[in-house]
Amino acid sequence: MNWDGLRVEFPSTARVTHFNHAGVSPISRRVAAAVRDFTDQALCLDSVVQRAWAARNEEIRAAFARLIGAHADEVAFVKNTSEGLSLVAAGLNWQAGDSVIAIEGEYPANVYPWWSLRRWGVQTRMVQPRRNLVQVDDIAAMADARTRLVAVSLVDWSSGARNDIAAIGAWCHERNVLLCVDGIQGVGAVCLDVERTGVDFLAVGGHKWLLAPEGCGCLYVSRRVIDRVQSVLHGWKSVADADTYLPYHFDPRPDAGKFEPGSPSTLATVGLGAALDLLLEIGPKVIEQRVMEITDKLAEGLRRRGANILSPWGASERSGIVVFHPPAGVDPLSLVETLNAANVVVRARGGGIRVAPHFYSNEADLEKLFDVIGR
Repeated sequence: MNWDGLRVEFPSTARVTHFNHAGVSPISRRVAAAVRDFTDQALCLDSVVQRAWAARNEEIRAAFARLIGAHADEVAFVKNTSEGLSLVAAGLNWQAGDSVIAIEGEYPANVYPWWSLRRWGVQTRMVQPRRNLVQVDDIAAMADARTRLVAVSLVDWSSGARNDIAAIGAWCHERNVLLCVDGIQGVGAVCLDVERTGVDFLAVGGHKWLLAPEGCGCLYVSRRVIDRVQSVLHGWKSVADADTYLPYHFDPRPDAGKFEPGSPSTLATVGLGAALDLLLEIGPKVIEQRVMEITDKLAEGLRRRGANILSPWGASERSGIVVFHPPAGVDPLSLVETLNAANVVVRARGGGIRVAPHFYSNEADLEKLFDVIGR
């Protein structure tokens, strides 16, 4: 793989060493070009352009489905991860006394939608991870006969721990418990097959590891459970045969499209589509291997300089996020400020410093970080 050639896709590399893909990522040249093409087409809008946009929308839906091992009719477009998770939380038929299992220390996007169910008498039980990893035994100890859903992240935002989604999914399905995954810190950097791992719901915003602009993401709802989730957003587009406006016919779409109530955010979606095309051209497995190689070199260099890796480091526990504590006598917050001032973009997380490179990061980028630490 010509990684240097792919690096040219990201002009930000000429000015900034971006190690914050776990935050907001820079976009590629092809994403910017796709957005420009859309605005150029919108200058002279006609039915031909509108049909082309609609067809492209479905291509993008299918592209995300391929990335996660799903079917296109299981994918809905959403603005962000929070919206996707909230649609699931609000759309299930809860009863007073039901419970949800969520994870202590999770990003609030995968906690607050479940806490909001308190108004219906639903309890959210918080599991404490061990070594930042969610253990099936701890989920089991927290569950009872009224547990309806487990909400967990594919990758923890503050430690980089990659949870064993397949093991959690197997436990859930043995007990008819739904599994909802926040995938924003993993999808695009590490592989996930939602069918193989038993995921029922997956929400992913586009602006982190997918390398897309903010404002567009995807919600996966498995065919197994689509009838168990009602849409709480209703509009002309959420019904079957949406182009027949009259007479009124309130028959929801039978697929994930029922969660899209009105006209799509095509401007954001075409950017997401270009980003997905790039990821699929390279290949999810190739990207994961590359990200693991970069983070291996990152961790090795940090250890040689006296830093302590805080992220879990087992082969199945790692992700694109590496959190480290700097050498003795170095204040993490001060080092973050120094790195950012040197245009090496990192963040303070998990009691240390979070570094999140992507496939186009290279050894020269790592050396810039090492040089600052050395000074």
